[in-house]
Amino acid sequence: MHKNFYASGFLYHPRTEQILLQQKTSINGNSYWTLFTKKITEDKSGEEGFNELLQDTLNLNLKLNKIKIIYSYVSKELNKQNIYFAEVKSLQKFPASENTTFAWFTFKQIHKINVSEQTKHDIIVGQRVIDSNSRRDLGERTIG
Repeated sequence: MHKNFYASGFLYHPRTEQILLQQKTSINGNSYWTLFTKKITEDKSGEEGFNELLQDTLNLNLKLNKIKIIYSYVSKELNKQNIYFAEVKSLQKFPASENTTFAWFTFKQIHKINVSEQTKHDIIVGQRVIDSNSRRDLGERTIG
């Protein structure tokens, strides 16, 4: 187990190939779409921490085997960062909270919405991992 790292990621609906992101509105009214992120400080795996985040944010409890790692990196701002995606069966709507909205997007739409370069990068890498997993599941050759 690790201490003091960040678990971030998105929900993925395979049938429609859409991902769920959150839009947070700051005090000054700026809004941007982000991955779900939580600092993990207890003796938990990243998958457990990401699942806890989904429970807290969306009231969604997934089986840990539905949560897949995309990749890990170290950033100056957040230290160690693990990026995940979690497959879901239904494309459900989640109610907005006071300053957070949730929406589903296709991978093509990501280039048209307000996201940081790091978030865009994490989503692009996530799409490649998802595509590679799909090819592997079909018995096709993959790099990983």
